[in-house]
Parts: sequence; C-alpha cells; structure tokens
Amino acid sequence: MRLIQKSPRRKPRAFTLIELIMTIVVISIVALPISVTMAKHVQSVFQSQDITMAINLARLDLEQVNNTPYNSIASANIPNYQGYGYDLVRTVYFLNGSTYSQESTKKITVQVSKAGSATVLAKLVTYISKNIRYPF
Repeated sequence: MRLIQKSPRRKPRAFTLIELIMTIVVISIVALPISVTMAKHVQSVFQSQDITMAINLARLDLEQVNNTPYNSIASANIPNYQGYGYDLVRTVYFLNGSTYSQESTKKITVQVSKAGSATVLAKLVTYISKNIRYPF
C-alpha cells in the first residue's frame, strides 16, 4: 500500500505595506470624483427647493391679486412673505388707461427672492383688464 504524502502547508501570504498603500491610493482616486459629485447634487437639491418655494409663493400672491378688486391692486414690497424666509416685490403699472379711465389694463409683476438677497429666484407676470371691449 502506498502512502499518500501530505504536501507541506503553506502559510497564508499577508498583504505587504506597498500593496495596502496602493489600494488606499486607488480607492481615494475613485472616491474623490464621487464625493465632489455628491456635494454638487446636495447643493442642487437645496437650490431647487428654494426655486420651487419661490415659484409657489409668487403663484399664491398672483392668486390673491386675482381675487382683489381691480382698483385695490397696488404695488407692494413684502419682507418675510407669509412667514417664510422670502421677500416678495409686486410691481403694478398701467399699460393703457389710468385709475380714472373707464377702460384700462394693469401689468402685474411679482418677484420673489431669498430674504436679504438681491438674487431673484422667481418672476411671474400677469395682466388684468377693466372694461375692455373688443370689436366683434
């Protein structure tokens, strides 16, 4: 009977210091662009949240203007609009006619910016007319 000789056991080979350093370098090269991309993504999420809020506040103000009597619609500068951290500027002027004319049209512009900032996040424009008769 033949004896099967066992092969000598090898010790498990450990990582060398150079291999570990190279692994760390490769991982950091891959992780750097990913972290920059993630930071830009988070920044764009906050920016889009601000723009969405500004547009919704501008729409709210225009809806309130539409439910206001024509002669009461006036320009306004409202800081901290509706308790949110946004400033609203409503500009109203006559395109034709005046306060005293029978027929007139007002152009209403609403601009919303972050409180204390000069950058306009949303700008909406509408026109409201009084007693305009079209020749039909």
